[in-house]
Amino acid sequence: MSGILKTLFDSASLWIYLQAFWYILISILYYFSIPWILWGTLIIVILSWVLRNPPPDKKIINKVLGVDPSNLKTTDDKLTLLSDNHHHNNNSINNGDKLTNNEFCMRVIGHRGGGYDYPENSLSAFNNCKAKGCNTVEIDLRRTKDNIPIIFHDETIERLTGKIGVIKDMTWDELKDLDISYNHPLRETFKGGERILSFNEAIEQCLNNDLNIVIDVKDSNLDFVQIILDAYKKYPKLYEKAWITSCFPVTIYMIRRRDPKIVTCLAFEPKVFLGLAEESSREHGLIRTKSFVKNLLIFILDILHEWALTRFTYFILGISCVLLHKDIISPHIIEEWKSRGVRVIAWPINLPSEKIHYTKTLKVTYLTDTLLTEKIT
Repeated sequence: MSGILKTLFDSASLWIYLQAFWYILISILYYFSIPWILWGTLIIVILSWVLRNPPPDKKIINKVLGVDPSNLKTTDDKLTLLSDNHHHNNNSINNGDKLTNNEFCMRVIGHRGGGYDYPENSLSAFNNCKAKGCNTVEIDLRRTKDNIPIIFHDETIERLTGKIGVIKDMTWDELKDLDISYNHPLRETFKGGERILSFNEAIEQCLNNDLNIVIDVKDSNLDFVQIILDAYKKYPKLYEKAWITSCFPVTIYMIRRRDPKIVTCLAFEPKVFLGLAEESSREHGLIRTKSFVKNLLIFILDILHEWALTRFTYFILGISCVLLHKDIISPHIIEEWKSRGVRVIAWPINLPSEKIHYTKTLKVTYLTDTLLTEKIT
């Protein structure tokens, strides 16, 4: 009986304390006449600090992302660290080879392994990156109907295989033998074709080839958080060789909330909510919603998303880099992100003239679909 009385007493005491606190708070607001907007701002700031994921230690970030390209000076015959005296042969200026035994520069990332040269997200594409001296590949993560994580970019299989099907509605047995080189322009050179890789196969192939990995989570389902965590647990080397990117902030937030040591990147495109709405409409056989209210809401969400990105989103997520489409990158944007301790990575950069511009002028890492014009070590 005494336990019940104690519980009631504690509850009553808590209620009294809450009432007293609320009375004092209201009195302060009334006495000082502080505008509610200032209190609202203060509450948002406090919540941001409470909810934020602090970024990983700088040593971890530099280990995973390598030397920041903006800290390098490029000349006709050498690559030099601005803050040091390390020199490197210019033959690999675009390939991010090691500056010293413990340093490398991630200048170029093979987008899906370089899908113009070889079937995207395939073993041959990853092997080509290794042969060309490109030390980093980007892969796309999806999941089958029977919950097998695989490496595939599209939601459907038609573009790569010529067959009809949706990844999330197909089992691994239905997918694993499909030829993803079927529609590739150079398919006649790929004897025997190329097949879809499981997530584990791709990781092992990249790690065995000493390649760094960019894992792009293509689905907003939070089950992918556990898939990523399980992969890092199974392959601890990923903490030094991989980073996660996604256009879904909640996914990035939950991954870092569960494991703060994982380096992450947020992919951003303007009008992302409009794109998602149009994609959803196409899935249901519609052209686009005609509702004025829905269109207005989408418009507002896109504006808020872009506005919050450099003010709150990056801070709360604790990202180390941001993946931006080349059309929205400028020297001002790069400096703005650098002042926040976040690196800019550009995509897709495929023309030789673009590569020179992003390498020597903007000095940022970029994703490319072809390595044909890259210099080979």
